[in-house]
Amino acid sequence: MYKLPIRLLRFLALAMLLMSILPARAQESVVRLPDIYVTSDNYSIHVSHKAGAQPSKVPVLLIHGSWGNSQTWDFPGRSVMDYLAVRGYDVYALDLRGMGGSLPSPKIPSDYLPIDIPGRVRDAAAVAGYIRDHTRRVPVVIGWSLGGLTAGLLAASDPQHQLAAGVGLLSTAPAGFVIPKDLFLSGEVQNILFSAFPEALMPSPSDIDEIIFGTDPITGKPTISSDALTTFSAPPLLQLESSIAIVQEAEICPAFLGAVPGLTVCPARAVPWGNIAVPALVVDGYLDKLVGVNLSRALFDSLGSANKQLIVFPRNSHGWFLEDNHDATVRVFDRFLSQF
Repeated sequence: MYKLPIRLLRFLALAMLLMSILPARAQESVVRLPDIYVTSDNYSIHVSHKAGAQPSKVPVLLIHGSWGNSQTWDFPGRSVMDYLAVRGYDVYALDLRGMGGSLPSPKIPSDYLPIDIPGRVRDAAAVAGYIRDHTRRVPVVIGWSLGGLTAGLLAASDPQHQLAAGVGLLSTAPAGFVIPKDLFLSGEVQNILFSAFPEALMPSPSDIDEIIFGTDPITGKPTISSDALTTFSAPPLLQLESSIAIVQEAEICPAFLGAVPGLTVCPARAVPWGNIAVPALVVDGYLDKLVGVNLSRALFDSLGSANKQLIVFPRNSHGWFLEDNHDATVRVFDRFLSQF
């Protein structure tokens, strides 16, 4: 009878063992844990919570951007929450006040007029404090767009590092987001400039495509598929947003001070980025019209952190972690978090 060499038998046995292990690891389940509600001012802030079978790594708090909610991080087929949970992180994603499940108490009218960025920073602080108290570990706070500004304001006001062990600033402008000229002339900003100031704004799908995503310079195709864009541009992922918060995060904010009731500060221009000393990650796409390479570099240079990283993806835009090459871009999260 023909006999295989011992060395080959050992190799086949090892290969069979690996084949039996790898599928099980790839299919490791993500556990959606009970929703959490944290009180901030008079708002009940809703928090989604996910973890893997054995969460052993640092807790991570994710903060969404404008017109969004926590489901930004749990996008169908492109879930950052699932990606991190499978890798052992304890993952939390909040709905900032007025968004998702974070509604005002019955004592406050359910409108957007009192909602501003300083209030949303308090939301993030309340949730970060909750995570610290219940896990006995200070979370790493990662924010995208408006969420990045919120995370930056939180970390800059936390000198004892009791709320943020590290900070991720994704597609974040250091002194206000740039409004594309064509959107400024024909989009929602015109409504603010030339009509009665509305309490809330809702962009059109074409506006979303214009300011959040782009065109791959190599393939000439959109950076996000039409199906994924449709999902992102419709409820429940997309919803009305506070007009005051929108103006506060934009470069045009100073022009509105004193002219708009309730608008008293431009937080995007007031972040003391040099006060941030915890490990920091700055990420953006080269095609991002709201931020881009120069502003990302300016933000990176202004941080007080001795341990900081800057990553710019050459073929991506503002929503880089949701675009079609998300399998590659999403790896920056684990690479940054692995140090904690």
